[in-house]
Amino acid sequence: MEINGIFSEEFWYIAPILVALTTALTGVINQVFGVSKGTVKQLISWAVGAATAVGAWGLGVIGFGDPEWLGVVCLCVVVGLSSNGFYDIPTIHNFIDKWFSVLDVKKSE
Repeated sequence: MEINGIFSEEFWYIAPILVALTTALTGVINQVFGVSKGTVKQLISWAVGAATAVGAWGLGVIGFGDPEWLGVVCLCVVVGLSSNGFYDIPTIHNFIDKWFSVLDVKKSE
């Protein structure tokens, strides 16, 4: 793994995957718990983003240069901010809501 500065080369490949995962998980969590308030949705998005970022770092999927803690904090901010923004896009939001409603229909049959 080549590291230049704080971010490793894998950062540029893994961060978009974490953003997509966080966006999907946030949508599912919001649907399961019936979250409708904007501020609460944003907090959930940030928390899930931070958890996926720290989890990826903890599992060794992504590495950072020195200071390592700064790289982890930057990844948490990038993933949380990006996933929060993507989930607010109406097309993405509607897709996740429809996907979840299809799962509910199949479960109830």
